[in-house]
Amino acid sequence: MIRGLRPRHRTMRSLPARRIPAAAQRPCGRDCPATRLRRRPPHSHGGHATMQPDTIPPEDYAVDGIARVEVAANVDVAVHWVAMNQYHFPSIVDTTAGGTGAFINPSGTLVSSPEAVRLDRERITVYAVNQAWHQALGVPLPADPYEHMHVPGRPKLEAAVNACYRLDKPGKHCAVTITPEIKVHPYTAADKPPTLTAALLSSSGSVAVLSVAIPGKTATVALGPAPQAGKPWTAIGWPTTPAATAKPATVQGRYDAKGSVSAQDIATLRTRLGTGMSGSVLVNARGAVTGMLSPTGHSVDVVPPDRITEALDKGGVQSARGPGDSSMANGLSLYAKHEYRHAATWLHSAADDTGQGAVAVRYHEAAHANSGTPADMSDAVDAHTGHNPAASGTDWTLIGPIIGLVVLAVGVLAFALRHRRLRLVEETAAAGPSLADARATLVSTLLRGFRAAKNEPATAPIGSVPSAGEDRERSAPDQPEPYQEEDAATPSKAQGTYCARCGAFLSPGDRFCFACGAASPRR
Repeated sequence: MIRGLRPRHRTMRSLPARRIPAAAQRPCGRDCPATRLRRRPPHSHGGHATMQPDTIPPEDYAVDGIARVEVAANVDVAVHWVAMNQYHFPSIVDTTAGGTGAFINPSGTLVSSPEAVRLDRERITVYAVNQAWHQALGVPLPADPYEHMHVPGRPKLEAAVNACYRLDKPGKHCAVTITPEIKVHPYTAADKPPTLTAALLSSSGSVAVLSVAIPGKTATVALGPAPQAGKPWTAIGWPTTPAATAKPATVQGRYDAKGSVSAQDIATLRTRLGTGMSGSVLVNARGAVTGMLSPTGHSVDVVPPDRITEALDKGGVQSARGPGDSSMANGLSLYAKHEYRHAATWLHSAADDTGQGAVAVRYHEAAHANSGTPADMSDAVDAHTGHNPAASGTDWTLIGPIIGLVVLAVGVLAFALRHRRLRLVEETAAAGPSLADARATLVSTLLRGFRAAKNEPATAPIGSVPSAGEDRERSAPDQPEPYQEEDAATPSKAQGTYCARCGAFLSPGDRFCFACGAASPRR
């Protein structure tokens, strides 16, 4: 280096080396994702200190959406020998069936292999019948509980027992009823991992479509492109019921020249995946499904994504991703760039939106533990991009009191308006009749004056209730009035008067004012 010149940018190589305690880096021990990431040498890019992104294992993108599928049966056996005995055997698991299933939408739809969900009814029947006769008469169980019973020295009893093994043919001494069920065990870190019950929607070709009634929150897998020659794949399967601390069985390989899996790789898959091979998926480097393994006899069919989509269309469902899947992808991308503080937020959302997916929880714990350590590049990225988390955050210490004052002002204004309205009502009632009453009085006065001028009987104001006498007069039929000679000495009756309260015109004989309701208010 020439004297007097200094390096323009300070890279990670020039930073002093600091050893981070192992407990702070790997809170999850040997299962921590950091122990399985491939570290690359640091470098400088863009004028700020960064690290080369790590490589996330392909299975970590998808394993939270992959579950163990088991086939079981509820069996009822009725034994009739001297007396009738009935026995119920719940959830007898068929150990020869089962496999792996992948959630393809948040509604609880899975895809698997038809062989994984095919119940061996004969095997289940033999097991249940053996248990029933053993409990009823003490017939000794065979060494293999799935073999037929033998009753030495009692040929009739042995014949009755063997008659029970016939499928769907109840006999004189025995009847067997089988109700199959499919159980799904998702990969979760919840305290009480759920066991979901699924129904078989369709099983055509090499794809079985299942539906979980109440899936809750679950992760899903993405359907990727078709298999391509020479491209790597990672097989993921569950040979046993998954636990939070367990990991799925995985196998790595490459597609051959025909875009299929070689016979050598098939043999390895059978050995490594075991009963989890049926329905296991092959994913690419980003965790997208490029194939599904569907064994048929001694051969294995690699089902491409387009055939999976066709099977879904026949079942009336579609593939979709959930909110937790996008959060998981963003969190893993930031985690690989060593932006642990940024990744922790996304991974926390992913864990909540996937029902505490085991991998999401594991990465969140590791990101949270590494946040703020020298290995965390979040601050360096914020300084380079000009992003200030403190400035962009919401200052509730200032906004909270302002919201409280606004709510208080609105409440005081509403109370004042209501009080003013009540006061106006009271003042109007104390001052006299309302505007409507005044209009009714005016109309009544005009009508009475007009009818008095025409020498017609007055009528009650519009909208008033007539008295009983007036009602009878109106309802009486018209009759001729008797002639009565007027006495000149007798003074005529008053032609009318006015109400002393409201000034309305009153007819002779009115006992109250029809306008304001006052009793005998003449003046």
